[in-house]
Amino acid sequence: MFLLKLAFLNIGRNPRRSLITVLAVGVGLAALIFLWGFSDGTNNQMRENVIQLLTGHIQIHATDFERTLAPELTIPERSQVLEQLKSIRSIQTVTERIKCEALIGTSEKSRGVLLTGIDPTGEKQVTSLADHIQEGEFLSPEDTRKMMIGDRLAKKIQIALGDKVVVMTQAMDGTLSGYAYQVKGIFHTGSQAIDEVSAYITLSSARELLSLENNTHEIVIKLSGRKTISSVLDQIRAKLDLNQYEILTWNQIMPEIEQWVAWSEAIIRTILLAVMVVIGVSIMNTVLMSVLERTRELGVMMAIGTTPKQIVSLILLETLILEFFGILLGLAGGYAVTAYFGKVGIAFPELEKAFSKSYMSTITYTQVEAFHVVQSIIVLILLTTFIGLYPAWKAGRMQPIKAIYRP
Repeated sequence: MFLLKLAFLNIGRNPRRSLITVLAVGVGLAALIFLWGFSDGTNNQMRENVIQLLTGHIQIHATDFERTLAPELTIPERSQVLEQLKSIRSIQTVTERIKCEALIGTSEKSRGVLLTGIDPTGEKQVTSLADHIQEGEFLSPEDTRKMMIGDRLAKKIQIALGDKVVVMTQAMDGTLSGYAYQVKGIFHTGSQAIDEVSAYITLSSARELLSLENNTHEIVIKLSGRKTISSVLDQIRAKLDLNQYEILTWNQIMPEIEQWVAWSEAIIRTILLAVMVVIGVSIMNTVLMSVLERTRELGVMMAIGTTPKQIVSLILLETLILEFFGILLGLAGGYAVTAYFGKVGIAFPELEKAFSKSYMSTITYTQVEAFHVVQSIIVLILLTTFIGLYPAWKAGRMQPIKAIYRP
């Protein structure tokens, strides 16, 4: 308790220098919290964009369908699978899809696409594709000869709303199949991977095109959130024969998203380390100046019986007190800024073309993970305390007589 009182008194001797040190720690930590908030917000939005626009949380296929897209690989005992999924409470809704590679075009231009047959009613409940219609309308169940395409694809093959295009693909029996479809809707998601290579028709129309009768290639599952994926996955695997089905989570279907997240977090950690070093040096300078100014005083303390260990403890305690108040300031400032931009967002409309190559949104809403804040604080305390050992060690090695009579 005596050392704690003495530490506060020593810090208060030069309030300006102590305040500057606290501000350095606080501003540095606040900046790191904001950076983590921006990174976590961007990464979570990217994950949700993939889930809501494309994959859902979990997908079920016949074994090896995701890799080959072979039209004959339909889901075995489809009706029974759907019934078994209904018994899992955490599943909010499911929808069916048919997928194939196809050639879409006019008399002048054509392009390879991923053609997806959807149940319009079920798709609206699982994905947000209907919210991205730019021109025209979303498909309805009775649209047997109509389709939706991405705006980039429409520009590539030079078609507009209401135009007719021909779709050619391989049917289930290996024969070539094709129909003409009228463009009912043009969508814009902001993702190049979707807007340039995706086309949608109704589930019934896709079954007719591929001669699939009542079969399905894909069952898409929507959950309440990503946190429930693991438990639901275990329940699904317990109900289905894993030799017949492949059960994939969204990040298994799109592994590049998590790779991007790991890369962006590595950048933030590099910045974190650099900021920590700057803060640590600032604290070391403050404490070192304090030690040099109190050389005679510390010499007297050692002459009357204060041990070197107590001197080192006193200096480190002063360092920790400065860190503590800096951390409180950083937490308050960092969370305030992150909460503000979590509501209003940070817009980057001019970077849409760059963002379109991934699944990033042009407006980022910051949200920081508590784990990253705790990680930053732990690194801050460890690193600055380690750097602060130098002035403490220097003070502990003083010789009382020399310290007292130092000019």
